[in-house]
Amino acid sequence: MNSWQWAVRGCGFLAAVGLAGCGADVPVGPPADAAVAAGVDIAGDASPTAADSGPTFAMTAGGWTMQPKDEVTMCVLQRLDNDSDVWVSRIRTQLSTGSHHMIIYKSDATAEQLVPTKCTPFTETLAGGNVPLMITQVPVDQLQLPQGVAFKLGAHQMMRIEMHFINYTKDPIIPESSVHFDTMAQALVHDEADLLFYGNPDFSIPKGKSYSTPWKYLDVWPGSKIFALTGHTHALGKSVDIALANGGTVTEPSLIYPGDVPFSWSEPPMAQFDPPLEFNAGQGFQYRCTWLNDTTATVGFGESATKEMCFFWAYYYPSKGYRMCINDGKYSNYTGSDTTCCPDDALCDTIKAFLGKQ
Repeated sequence: MNSWQWAVRGCGFLAAVGLAGCGADVPVGPPADAAVAAGVDIAGDASPTAADSGPTFAMTAGGWTMQPKDEVTMCVLQRLDNDSDVWVSRIRTQLSTGSHHMIIYKSDATAEQLVPTKCTPFTETLAGGNVPLMITQVPVDQLQLPQGVAFKLGAHQMMRIEMHFINYTKDPIIPESSVHFDTMAQALVHDEADLLFYGNPDFSIPKGKSYSTPWKYLDVWPGSKIFALTGHTHALGKSVDIALANGGTVTEPSLIYPGDVPFSWSEPPMAQFDPPLEFNAGQGFQYRCTWLNDTTATVGFGESATKEMCFFWAYYYPSKGYRMCINDGKYSNYTGSDTTCCPDDALCDTIKAFLGKQ
């Protein structure tokens, strides 16, 4: 069994293995007011953060006003100020009051979109020209990659930042988000990292009831080394349970997530694995989600805060590309299986359109 450590991210918790909550260990400052008011600002800092590191690149976004109970997803697109390829060894983020999640993508778009604009959430993780690097759900966060492992960004890389905000306060808010990309020398990189995204949108939670999805299995590419993963639900979520599996599911598996740290839908824990989890052919994860629906209506899948989700994602190396797999019985008549993986499956465009309407 691989040894693994926990990092609980977000304010009010003590962090482990180098991931801090709201303390000084994560040196992410708030977005500059002028930059936020303008929409987005990206700058390169030529000062290295360590002897073997490269420059840090920063993005800030925000500046629109949200009234109480407003909910919106906004996106920006802009190029980084890097003249050559860079290797990102750490991503640091900070989100203001009202944030539900932020997704950071590298994009093959050619036109910048500097003013935050409404966009369709989560569907861009499926396939095509936007490849997610990090999905964050807490006020202050960082993804520290293992030694010698990094994300590769091309010269003047176009980045997409997707921000889902809900104003749950009694007063208007002005959302703010910031991202810092810390880089390392290419000579020190031995593997490129990437992201695996898994989930089950095929559920209906009865009103006034506790409900769990059936255990589902999803494979992992042979040779993959997973160094971190985290789960995701909305406010009714009580747990995302994840276990290692050999080609199928068992009724009472030995869980690797959430483990000793209680699951919190608003600040879900991230599991860090050192050494990483390694997978052979026919091996993967089994998982399920559990909710307590204390409302007066049946709740199904959807991006809105009034609906629910059942997702988890894992960071791995060596990269074979970004991959998203879902378990959804709606497509079993077409494929003979409830498992669809994108971007390779012919149904990916259909699924993308379905998820975008939720």
